[in-house]
Amino acid sequence: MKRTLHNIPPLSTSYEMGLKRVLLSSKESGCSITQVAVIELKAGERSAQHIHPDLQDLFFILEGEIDITIDGQVNHCQAEDFIFVEHLHTYELHAVTDVRMLAMGCVIEAQRTKLYPMLLEPNLHTKVWGSTGLTQWKNLPEQDHIGESWEVSAVPESPSIIANGTWAGYTLIDVVEKMPEAILGKAVARNHHGKLPILVKFIDTNDDLSVQVHPDDNLAQQVHGEHGKTEMWYVIHAEEGACIYAGFQEQLTPEAYARKVADGTILDSIAKHEVHSGDVFYLPAGRIHAIGKGVLLAEVQQTSDLTYRIYDYNRLGLDGQPRPLHTELAARALDYKVYNEYRNAYKDSIDTANACLDTEHFSVRVVSIKNPIRRNMVNYDSFVIATCMQGKCTIRIRSTHDEVELQEGFSCLIPAAIADYDIIPQSEEAKLLESYINNTASQSSFRRFISQFLHWSGA
Repeated sequence: MKRTLHNIPPLSTSYEMGLKRVLLSSKESGCSITQVAVIELKAGERSAQHIHPDLQDLFFILEGEIDITIDGQVNHCQAEDFIFVEHLHTYELHAVTDVRMLAMGCVIEAQRTKLYPMLLEPNLHTKVWGSTGLTQWKNLPEQDHIGESWEVSAVPESPSIIANGTWAGYTLIDVVEKMPEAILGKAVARNHHGKLPILVKFIDTNDDLSVQVHPDDNLAQQVHGEHGKTEMWYVIHAEEGACIYAGFQEQLTPEAYARKVADGTILDSIAKHEVHSGDVFYLPAGRIHAIGKGVLLAEVQQTSDLTYRIYDYNRLGLDGQPRPLHTELAARALDYKVYNEYRNAYKDSIDTANACLDTEHFSVRVVSIKNPIRRNMVNYDSFVIATCMQGKCTIRIRSTHDEVELQEGFSCLIPAAIADYDIIPQSEEAKLLESYINNTASQSSFRRFISQFLHWSGA
């Protein structure tokens, strides 16, 4: 087979810039070579970040100058320079001048079926305040007293089981241990010792939950040798008049707190919020809280199951025995300050990912769509948990073309190495939560401090 370059029609590139002339396609190669092409870029053109879980890219510069940034390291290349980008490494292209370069991709077949959007088996938890509502909403066989669905969990006592693809039947913990950097992201794997740091749940209340608080990392490590628990709530549905308790509405001392717990009046000191669909509450470790009856919500939290129960209405558990209280530990964990605002404001626009919350433990976006949108999350160097709260959609990975359908009441985990995807609505409107770890420079400690300060001060 012989081809002349100027006789080959130009095509758009996957970089969404420039043009390419394909000398050899994957169908023609008959081997692991996916494509051989000459790419032409104009000066100043810059690509988004790319990462491939199963593909290695090779570039040979024919003319001009280009900066190829690999994992944050800028490589300035000019004519006759060759550069090799291994799989699972992020890269972007920036044409310094007009550029012509030869590009070739090579598939690593052993990696082909290992990374894809992972659906999870139902992981239901019985609670004294639960009902059949959660199984009905998720279209599962009806079960009573179900209060929580652990959508994506790496808690050792109740890990998620993968429901699709190569890893079907494996626990999420086992699969993450096999490929921590590819699934979690390099920064997340390093900073969290190869463990998934986020737990996502649905909670449905048929009765009031106990008044409780969670310890921060320092206290949890000191007492339990575990991580603490910061969390957030997104209200999916609320019956008329349903409420959430979050934060103190009057300043208490530890001594006053102990008296109010003893005489059963602690609720009088907690801020009560009537809630509606779309309401968001951020609950940093130390904030007293309780969910009232008649609320369905999504919860994003640190991977931890540490809860200090303060007050439980003197009710019995499903075993007929009083549920234990942890009032002394709670006294050590509580933040007794009163803040101006406990509800989080955010903008909910259509066909975009709306910034909802950014903290040191997790970031959350509310994605409301009527039309397909692209989500290139590669620069965050993190997995993404997509949780469908309304309608249904398809999530399609750009690099591998793998796709899953996500229905209302279900979630999937998108590995960091393939976190460039399209969300395509399969209903009139779909609404999702995206949860991930923000490892970009913009999410600095100073910016987190300012963000939280503005929230707490009510500015």
